Amino acid sequence: MLKDIFEDRFKQVIAAAKEGELRCLTGKRWDGNAVLIVVDAALDSVGLQYFNIVVPRVKRFYNEYVKTTEISSFKAFSHLSPEDARLRSIMNNRRVWHVAIEICRILCGIKERRSLETDFVVLKYWAEHADYNNWKSDEIGMINGVGLITFQYLRMQAGVDTSMPDKILKRVVEREFDVHANDDLTFIAEMELLSKEIGYSQIMLCWAIWLRGSDMGEKGWEVL
Repeated sequence: MLKDIFEDRFKQVIAAAKEGELRCLTGKRWDGNAVLIVVDAALDSVGLQYFNIVVPRVKRFYNEYVKTTEISSFKAFSHLSPEDARLRSIMNNRRVWHVAIEICRILCGIKERRSLETDFVVLKYWAEHADYNNWKSDEIGMINGVGLITFQYLRMQAGVDTSMPDKILKRVVEREFDVHANDDLTFIAEMELLSKEIGYSQIMLCWAIWLRGSDMGEKGWEVL
């Protein structure tokens, strides 16, 4: 059975992967701070090593902006510039901050139009109503710098059980489970089927693959 194969090959990271799954599905990524979730997704959008580069920089953003209450909402963040020297000292990449700021600006607009109460509620609302098959016509999908991977990753962090077509996932599921897809949209659909066959959520499968690939093993979430 595929479930037995999965549990045997990923046994060292299953506990940590379940923790990642729980945080996503219960809205507890970065303690449920929607701004940090967006910053995480924006930093991850340029293909940086997650645990070694993205996580420390999200933590630095937290210490410099969130912990001090300087940035406590999408609205406050959307007023910053991607040229901001303090932001660029955290990560000297204009695209990253453009993506983060524009996502916050768009979510602010949705929040006002829908009269939603909190930033996380609007992030989750967007994530649940977004369609990856039509991601290019989505307000966030149209942001320069947001590709399908970032689009899907942001939805996952907001609690939607889906996957993303990054190269690590594609390589591993092809090798371990003989899943082949001709394009990224087909890959996401195939991951949905694989998840049902194995009996674990797509988010759980993704975290297990990422954690094993990063060699974080059972201590994966101790760094967060």
